[in-house]
Amino acid sequence: MDQPISFFDRLSGLPDVAHVPATRPLRWLQAGWQDLRRNPWPSIGHGLLLVALGWVILLYVSSQIDLLAAAVSGYLLVGPIFGAVFYELSRRRAAGEPATFDASLDGALRSGKRLAPLGLLLALLAVIWALFSGWLFERGFGGSLPSIHDSFYRTILDWDSPVFFATYLITGAVFALLAFVLSAVSAPMISDREVRTGYAILTSLKAVDANPFAMALWAALIALLGPRLPREQR
Repeated sequence: MDQPISFFDRLSGLPDVAHVPATRPLRWLQAGWQDLRRNPWPSIGHGLLLVALGWVILLYVSSQIDLLAAAVSGYLLVGPIFGAVFYELSRRRAAGEPATFDASLDGALRSGKRLAPLGLLLALLAVIWALFSGWLFERGFGGSLPSIHDSFYRTILDWDSPVFFATYLITGAVFALLAFVLSAVSAPMISDREVRTGYAILTSLKAVDANPFAMALWAALIALLGPRLPREQR
């Protein structure tokens, strides 16, 4: 789009989006760190539960390399929904309310109905990626999937198949980018306010479009540090 901001501005009813410096995500990261420092045990508790869930998923699909790779990616795709408890912890701290484990869980469950449509959309992306991932593996290895015992070597270190490796990374990045632009603002916005899913998604698209460099840095930080960093409620 030649004029993306003008396009979104023409959509009636969307909120104004601030233009922020490219380094603003570092402040968001600092705000998340402050949430962790002031509410360490609820934050760590929720984090451990999510880690346990991730390990259960890995154990369930560990025998098939295509499902294993897709599960890891899919887990990251729906990460914004898993972050609901952290959004609630941040909201409660900002409002001066008790930010306990039980209170944040109750608040996240209450916002679960509003987050459900977005969660279904992200889950659909994860399912499509899982199916596409399996197809890529079958194409990359001549119709037969590699053994889990030698899959790491064959997919990551065996540069006799660089086309497969590059194709897998690029397609995975496309799905991750799509999930990011749809949920970067919409997930915390839905959790914090009673807004429709479509409205929140359009606002997320507008925010990403208006701040491409800041959002690119934020996406890179999420990819490097994990998908469930507490986000600043903006």
